Amino acid sequence: MLMHTLSSATLLLALSSLALGAAPTSTTHASLSSAQQLATCLKSLGSKVLTSTSSAYAKERYAFDLRYTFQPQVIVMAKTESDVQLAVTCAKASNIAVTPRSGGHSFEGYSIGGQNGSLVVDLGGFNTVKVQKNGKKAKVGAGVRLGKLYLELFNQGGWTINAGTCPSVGIGGHALGGGFGLMGRKYGLLVDRVVEMEMVNANGELLTVSATQNQDLFFALRGAGGGSYGVVTSFTILPFKPAPKVTSFTYEWKFSDYAAVLKAYIAFQSTGTRDVGLEMNVGASGLELYGIFQGTKSNQAAAVASFLKAAPKPQNADVRESRYIDALLRFAFVEGGSDSDKNINALALQSPYHSGDSHYTKGKSLIYPSALQPSTIALIGKWVAQKPKGSTANYIIVDLWRGAVQDTAVSATSFVHRNAHSVFEFVVEWDESSNAKPGKPDCQPCLQWMNNMYAEFLADFKANYSGGVRGYQNYIDMGMPNWMDAYYGQALPRLKQIKASADPTNVFRFPQSIPLK
Repeated sequence: MLMHTLSSATLLLALSSLALGAAPTSTTHASLSSAQQLATCLKSLGSKVLTSTSSAYAKERYAFDLRYTFQPQVIVMAKTESDVQLAVTCAKASNIAVTPRSGGHSFEGYSIGGQNGSLVVDLGGFNTVKVQKNGKKAKVGAGVRLGKLYLELFNQGGWTINAGTCPSVGIGGHALGGGFGLMGRKYGLLVDRVVEMEMVNANGELLTVSATQNQDLFFALRGAGGGSYGVVTSFTILPFKPAPKVTSFTYEWKFSDYAAVLKAYIAFQSTGTRDVGLEMNVGASGLELYGIFQGTKSNQAAAVASFLKAAPKPQNADVRESRYIDALLRFAFVEGGSDSDKNINALALQSPYHSGDSHYTKGKSLIYPSALQPSTIALIGKWVAQKPKGSTANYIIVDLWRGAVQDTAVSATSFVHRNAHSVFEFVVEWDESSNAKPGKPDCQPCLQWMNNMYAEFLADFKANYSGGVRGYQNYIDMGMPNWMDAYYGQALPRLKQIKASADPTNVFRFPQSIPLK
């Protein structure tokens, strides 16, 4: 049974759109009529509606990665569910694509449409976190950034959640595409702890989506929900208490040790406890392993002893016992202010603090089903040793998965990468400025390095690993070969069926959205 609410304003707009939808006599007239119709329809939202003539449009039209300069036709700075309902209803009546924006970190600029002329629903106004008194559940607005999420959960009873470390990433895209982080091996993906969502569908209806209501959408949204089925406005999640004391750590090696270090790291996958969450960053300047252990410093030493024994001796080690929230701050890459003044409140990214991530970057991914072969490790060394002209950083991140990620059946959600052994994120950046300006020309040597490298990794993958090429949808990439299969695998036929049922006129569309057929 379809569970939803439909506001009277939405119903009136749906009916009145029939009178407004007469066929235009020319392309120019069609565009003008559509724009006028949309403006009239959205008029009641007042200053929440931004167009190219609005003073705030120039700032709000961009996402985090300033490479992308798509021009939305309209940006709706939504504050309430009814704002979202009206925006979707009006866009549908005017045949304009709708794109939700939570944090704006899409690797291909899809949070601003991925094309010109979309209606962007900005969810920054949905920024509250409310933990139930017993702590069993927390309701999170879809515009909440991960840094604020961690801080609010901590402040409301010492709770936390399993998610990524970048504080400026929004929960929306992160959760709907899976959501892996340093707690992944112990608690699985962020989406695995989502038990309910509220979503505005293509008809402007506010749905409750859970295991008992709109079950097909509950399947689709948990892994393939990033903008293809509706605008999710809230998540109900299951928080948990971290260990009273945790141990954060970094170990560093010189680049010449890369093969031996990576061999030991990959072997640790099968023996390491789930209490260890870790990530390896490989760059031309060397290798850095960082992570968090759920326990004391003495127990951390025992937990990683087998790895450190198998690997060359690190050049540097920094091991600290603290609260979990302090460990998150350590790896959050927050800039601004002074280190002596920085405390956990910096996670909320309020002035003077801001995210230190590059605003000009290109990323790709590969998911490996089994332990890395020597040829793959050799390719890592070959390509990170090359620094493209104009780049400020180029590196490969190797994440170890499995653990609790495997505890959820592959068929239970649309996230199909449950049995991944490790996941590569390939990254190149070319602007480190925190005040970067939009529209800077692409670094062509950077993109050439990425494309040439990726081609070799693809060839190596096909020669040495079973199954099809797979990628992580949260690192979405237009250049991913056979991308629908790579991201959604065996879930794709069902995802298309749900799309055709939930959004038959393809209101929610962008270049890599789930298609109708």
